Amino acid sequence: MIIAVVGKGGVGKTTVAALLLRRLLDSAQTPVLAIDADPSSCLGSALGIAATRTLGEARDVLREGGDRPASMSQAEYFALQAEDAMAEREGFDLLTMGHPEGKGCYCFVNNLIRDHLDRLARGYRHVLLDCEAGLEHLSRRTAGRPGAMICVANRSRMAAETVRRALTLYRSLHRELPLRVDLVLNGFSDGDPRAAEATALACPEGARFHRVFLLPEDPEVRSRESAGRSLLELAPDGPAASALRDWGLRP
Repeated sequence: MIIAVVGKGGVGKTTVAALLLRRLLDSAQTPVLAIDADPSSCLGSALGIAATRTLGEARDVLREGGDRPASMSQAEYFALQAEDAMAEREGFDLLTMGHPEGKGCYCFVNNLIRDHLDRLARGYRHVLLDCEAGLEHLSRRTAGRPGAMICVANRSRMAAETVRRALTLYRSLHRELPLRVDLVLNGFSDGDPRAAEATALACPEGARFHRVFLLPEDPEVRSRESAGRSLLELAPDGPAASALRDWGLRP
């Protein structure tokens, strides 16, 4: 299953993606391919993985010619370059997309990337996408067709409105929403009177969320993010890990 984590920049998408990866690992839903599709490239840091080469850099090498042997196809050459961008860990691998397209035409190269990712994903049980902020990945149709979409909003009204616009856009492009759409309200605690308002604001007309999760402030998350330490090692009974403990792919 492709699981896409979407939302406005700065709402905590990467934190939620890291916590969802932890849930998949804890429930033995492995192997997982985690893809950091946000140009800010923060997922590696949230997982305690040092910066590695990105697919954006591999794309540049391919576009500029590099030192590709004459006997090797561009697809084969890109696959070799892309291997350097893969960080392998127990239960999951991380692929960082890196910077977006620069000047000039990248259509052919981007088609190679999509074909490579399609082939690569077949070797994993799930693909977890930490998507770009905003609507770019949806309007360009580069997010694939996720089986589950995890929408993240914080306490700002604009964050909830961005979720609604993203889902409305997705439905206009694909005629229907994914089979499962969850909402994670970051910075909300149980009993928060604003949770119902934010949920209603984030939900497009005629749709509903499969589940809504309230993710409270967690001092350990903040301290680990500041220190570049892995969120996979959060205390299992902490506020953040506990809030998403019941998240799973089954209804």
